[in-house]
Amino acid sequence: MTEPNLVTGSYVVKSEHTLDRSPLEMAVAGMEGAASRFSIDAIKDERVRASYEGNIRRMSQQIFAEVRAGNISVEDATKFSNEMRNKIMFEHRKLTSAQGLAIVQKKKKTGKTHSEILNGKSQTQFNKNYEQLSKAQQKEVLYKALERSGSANAKFTSGTKIMSVMGKVGIIMTAVLATYQILNADDKAKETARQATILGGGAAGGVLAGLGISALCGPGAPACAIAVVLIGSIAGGIAGGVAADTFDAELEELAHWDIF
Repeated sequence: MTEPNLVTGSYVVKSEHTLDRSPLEMAVAGMEGAASRFSIDAIKDERVRASYEGNIRRMSQQIFAEVRAGNISVEDATKFSNEMRNKIMFEHRKLTSAQGLAIVQKKKKTGKTHSEILNGKSQTQFNKNYEQLSKAQQKEVLYKALERSGSANAKFTSGTKIMSVMGKVGIIMTAVLATYQILNADDKAKETARQATILGGGAAGGVLAGLGISALCGPGAPACAIAVVLIGSIAGGIAGGVAADTFDAELEELAHWDIF
């Protein structure tokens, strides 16, 4: 816990006011609050929800640790926390925004089966079929598809390298969970009709059907499900994307996220 800051400003009169919590503490609390609200609205699986909330708390702890170590200023850490909060809220709005549903335009199924798609990418990267890969290698194949698709909203203007890596993976996972909730809405008939105004006839229904891949991903594995659809899309290929010097760090961070 940091000491309260003294901030001069015009509240009632121009004077000094002691804040109960520092600006950084309030920013981190805002980030956690946005994540909590998102997890309640978007994540139905208790295990996945626990993993998501636990990783956001871990990020909060890392922010304070970086400040205590002198690796980042309180001001920049506050900026990072606010940025993370805003990015979570952006993904959250996809759940109720028709505009957000346009993301599925990039996830149309190809004529190949999911097994063929995964095996093709796995052969390219590891010279093995997907089912022959280790769990870590399978995650790497899937994460590259997610990173390629979701990195635009995962760039931070402040924060240390470790904070940026945690933030990027966190936002990509948030986007995955938002997408999964949209495509698996309880009222699928209503959602499909709503999406049809954006996608054109049948595309949304095809994507919804495409997420029925429990044989490959297992139940409660939203990141795997979305990644498989992305890998089979034109815009969601796994080539390119993340730089080599940060990829290992992102894979290490990804190991904490139990949603594959």
